[in-house]
Amino acid sequence: MGPLWPPSRFWQYWALAGMLVLTGAFWWGVEGYALFEGGYARSQIADGLLRFSLLVLTPALVLVWLVAGWLRRRVGEGGYWQLLGLVAMIWAGAILITRMLMA
Repeated sequence: MGPLWPPSRFWQYWALAGMLVLTGAFWWGVEGYALFEGGYARSQIADGLLRFSLLVLTPALVLVWLVAGWLRRRVGEGGYWQLLGLVAMIWAGAILITRMLMA
């Protein structure tokens, strides 16, 4: 009996990236929601960035990871990894700036 997953390296890397993406999204979902509910945002910019990162960027990161098969056919493997990296960097940057504004 052969492997139960597609034998491509793409899917192996996709699974590894998923561990990071899903862990990060879960962490920020819990941490960000706690910050939001606790009223820690002292400025409108911090509050807006917190809401944007929770409601738009985190689901976008998970969605780009989930639709890998569809995107791979349209933009190729290299394009997919570039898109996932771009979304991940925007997401991480927004979280970093949010955390800095709330400190």
